[in-house]
Amino acid sequence: MAEMQRLGPLLAGWNRRATDTSSESDADALERDESLWTPDGEPGCEICGGAGYVRVSRPIGDPDFGRVRPCECRRAEEELRTAARLQRLSNLGPLSDARLSEEEASQNSGASACDFADVSDDEPGWLLLIGPPGSGRTRLSAEMANRRIAARRPALYFVAADLLDRLRAAMNAPSGGDLSYALLFEHVRDAPFLILDDLDCISPTDWAREKLFQLLNHRRNSGLRTVLVAEAADLSAIGLQSFLTLDLLRLELGRAQSGGRYREFGGMTEDVLSQYTFDGFREQGLGGRGDAENLPASKRAVMAWTEEPGGWLTLIGGTGVGKTHLAAAAANDRLAAGDSVCFAVVPELLDALRASYRDEGEASFESMFARLKDVDLLVLDDLGAHQPTEWASEKLYQLCASRYLRRAPTLITTNVPPESLDPRLASRLLDSQRGVIHHIKAKDYRTDQQAVVITQSRRRPRRRG
Repeated sequence: MAEMQRLGPLLAGWNRRATDTSSESDADALERDESLWTPDGEPGCEICGGAGYVRVSRPIGDPDFGRVRPCECRRAEEELRTAARLQRLSNLGPLSDARLSEEEASQNSGASACDFADVSDDEPGWLLLIGPPGSGRTRLSAEMANRRIAARRPALYFVAADLLDRLRAAMNAPSGGDLSYALLFEHVRDAPFLILDDLDCISPTDWAREKLFQLLNHRRNSGLRTVLVAEAADLSAIGLQSFLTLDLLRLELGRAQSGGRYREFGGMTEDVLSQYTFDGFREQGLGGRGDAENLPASKRAVMAWTEEPGGWLTLIGGTGVGKTHLAAAAANDRLAAGDSVCFAVVPELLDALRASYRDEGEASFESMFARLKDVDLLVLDDLGAHQPTEWASEKLYQLCASRYLRRAPTLITTNVPPESLDPRLASRLLDSQRGVIHHIKAKDYRTDQQAVVITQSRRRPRRRG
């Protein structure tokens, strides 16, 4: 009885007629739907009275008679959920917030990229985006994807090497591998709008060439809109030069902005890095949910370390809690202060080191490895996400051991406890005289899942040998 008394005024209000002034004419007057007893709209909504749905007033016999649809107050929420779903499916990860300013989007290369993203998916079209590292290739790619998502249109972004790694992992999975591989390949192959970044940075094995050819050949024949991102307009090394035909739109970018002081592995270009600041860090978690246990303290700790970096700073936490944002903000500040900086996603860094064995001159393995050892600030993002092969473990140990001995500023992010890493690395991470470990506890920014508690023992692991 109390519940009926509480809902009485609401139910009475549903009998009144209302007009949808945003999209309905007088003939399409809206009627509050009395059959929907759950008031899940806006309580004060003048259209639905809190029901969340409305019914178009139609005479009996009209095809729309009795049909309900979401009210305007509910449509806004559904649009936000749709945008969040498209964002998760886009694979943009830390690039989800990378956008151009209005001025940048209206000029030169920015305008061309935005125009390409805005064209209808029914119209076939391919874009080749080329430029040296730091020229803004990845930032333009992220703008195209985020622009489409903002318009409720799907977009899929992949670094080419990362896509191939995922396909290999799906094929080699102990159970259901073939099915997982088929679903992933079909998902990428049939995406309405696909961006393949760093296409010329893959290891050109026969298997990689074959898979990329199959993928792009299907998209070309199906007229699916595709963006290819590379350093130069020469894809002959990976067997894809035949796709660079006359009907391909080409967009060439300029030189890097930092005079060679910045290097990245994994997509955090200088333009993208500039989007990550301490002021832009969400201390209360996504949307201010209040579920961030220690994000403000984490921000202060990283800011303090960044002012006078020395030794190691390790950020441990679950996926999506803001580790990469804080690391990028620190790198951004040190780059602005004049330091040389390298931001490396660890699996991508190891792929680049492997590939450099076949190169010569400045791109050789020795030259690249020497720069990693000597750079003023090295960020190793997502340590522990790599395949722990003997070669990978050895190279990471050599790199970290060199910087550890010199107390060279090194910022590490990981979502695994130190004890799960190579004992030689774990011992250095846990050395309180050379560095600090900060555990971030918060909900996942992207999926709203509860914080993941990463436990670690109090004992320091023993070194091997």
